[in-house]
Amino acid sequence: MTVRLTLDLSENWQFQADPEGSGLEQQWFKDGLPNARSIKVPHTWNVEQGLEEYRGLAWYAYDLNISESWQGKLIRLQFDAVYRDAVVWLNGRQVGHHYHSGYTTFVLDITSYVHHGQSNRLVVSVNNENSEQALPIRNSFDWADDGGIIRGVSLLVTGGIAIDYAKIDAIPNFTEHSASAESGTIRGEIRLWQQAGLENKAITVRLSVSLKDKSMASDSYDLVVNEGKLLLNELTIAQPKLWHFDHPHLYNVHILLISEGEATDQLSLDIGFREIKTVGNQLLLNREPVRLMGVEWMPGSHPDKGMAESEADLIEVLKQIKHANCVITRFHWQQDSRLLDWCDRHGLLVQEEIPHWQQPSEPDASLLPIAKQHAEEMINRHYNHPCVYAWGMGNEVNGQDERTIIYMQQLKSYMLTLDSGRLINYVSNSVHFKPQIDATGTGDLLMWNDYIGTWHGDLDMKEVIHSIDEAYPDKPLVVAEYGLCEPAFTGGDPKRIEILQQKTTEYRKHQGIAALIFFSLNDYRTQMGEEGTGRLRQRVHGTTDLYGNPKPSYQALREIGSPIELVGASIEKDQVLSIALVLRDDIPCHSVNGYQFILEEENGSKHTLEIPPLNPGEQCQISVAVSTVSALDTCQFSINRPTGFSVLSGALPFLA
Repeated sequence: MTVRLTLDLSENWQFQADPEGSGLEQQWFKDGLPNARSIKVPHTWNVEQGLEEYRGLAWYAYDLNISESWQGKLIRLQFDAVYRDAVVWLNGRQVGHHYHSGYTTFVLDITSYVHHGQSNRLVVSVNNENSEQALPIRNSFDWADDGGIIRGVSLLVTGGIAIDYAKIDAIPNFTEHSASAESGTIRGEIRLWQQAGLENKAITVRLSVSLKDKSMASDSYDLVVNEGKLLLNELTIAQPKLWHFDHPHLYNVHILLISEGEATDQLSLDIGFREIKTVGNQLLLNREPVRLMGVEWMPGSHPDKGMAESEADLIEVLKQIKHANCVITRFHWQQDSRLLDWCDRHGLLVQEEIPHWQQPSEPDASLLPIAKQHAEEMINRHYNHPCVYAWGMGNEVNGQDERTIIYMQQLKSYMLTLDSGRLINYVSNSVHFKPQIDATGTGDLLMWNDYIGTWHGDLDMKEVIHSIDEAYPDKPLVVAEYGLCEPAFTGGDPKRIEILQQKTTEYRKHQGIAALIFFSLNDYRTQMGEEGTGRLRQRVHGTTDLYGNPKPSYQALREIGSPIELVGASIEKDQVLSIALVLRDDIPCHSVNGYQFILEEENGSKHTLEIPPLNPGEQCQISVAVSTVSALDTCQFSINRPTGFSVLSGALPFLA
């Protein structure tokens, strides 16, 4: 048997809704579900006919085979997310529960509940009714509250001394006045699964680091368990390759635990060396000031899938984000680790947020325990993802109230104890009123949902931005949302394009604006939608429809987000095509290297040209000998990032 066995439990589940609430009284957790049907997880009932509007109790059952060979092993169940309140039974006995947080991972120890060498009845009750204790609270959230086991379930089998989670820092050590790192430091801690007799126990740790399967460093040493943790020795990597949205270099860290000469658990995870910080009103990525283009996607919006999206479903939309030239995004609620894995591999910066949306509008200390639970479960499980540049504390509460400011200060202080190396922010829809007293000022970035011209009325946008700059001269501003919400506001997709283009043009003029996040990529399913009913209840807010089909505004978003512009194409002597390119110096604004210009002629000839490294505002000229000058108007070109995503493509726009 391997040191850690992970079994996917996605097939052969049974499901039954319980609108009468009779399952507990009839002991379904013990006797099984009387009228169940077969399903796979991830699963939600809120996209199924007859249950689209059902908010209440439902049950899942699974026959779990436990091998006789697992005697003496630690056996755990991992639920990647259950929306929302879950109770878990095994063989008629309650194993545990998870309340108040429907988008975070939880793990339960079932070792003492299993019967070895036979089938074990696993039963899970799930309730997605509105709650006064959960976040999001009551019905205050602008997305789908799909109930069910909405993400994966797995069985973990290890030795008795096992890893709960690891928090690894990958710190680049920069040379003075340089954006290159002469070395990198790996450090961190392992949180062990709590067992009796663990404290002060000696454990051997073997740690190895590799880059694309090439060994970079390794170490082996003994540590003593202190407060349930193992503090790792530092490891140095010479001249590490840095993680960047255009160059998402990942190092693999493999950890092996040995106790009394026997391997008991292992964990393999990816990390990235990168530094994200603010200096004055600039956002710096690996010491380079950057201004970035982004878009927010609202997951769970496909009417056939809802929140129970597969990894393939997630990847299709993430590709759309990157194809739209967006390199930064945010999520109103915690996401699947598989989604963040993809962002790590392909270069998409993410702010992941506690789902505190509008209510309670003036949060106080009574809400802090639930917010802290959300923060712990989010940060501890997603700490190692280099794509996560920031954690979010909430969205659109009353940011002008003193109680909100105190609450955000307290929550941020606590979150810093969980992660002192990332930015922590609050997203405001009120900073334009009195910027100097708004709760977004408690964050490391100012984050503003700008709906001037629609929800916020007819204000002078230039004056508003100027007032924010004056109030916070030493903090970058991120426009965290802007766009058009139909049918509350009219004009359709042409109006959406107009808002995108006009507002982006204005934002580009203000150096203190570090990033733009258009809202949203997609029309999205939401329990408060003004359009449609049932699983089609939605807000028409996106550049694609519910099914991911692009509207004209999607192409407009892609064009406005391209860092490179093609400014000239001309024929020189001997059938040489000369291409003139310029790198934007407003938004987006960042250096590029490793980009390629690909030209395909009508006869099938394909030319790949390396674009030289460019800094913002710089131009370059590249040339290629072509087969037929007269057919150049049929040539197709694409400018590609090092990750393979195209930033600009089509027919050559003109010859001059």
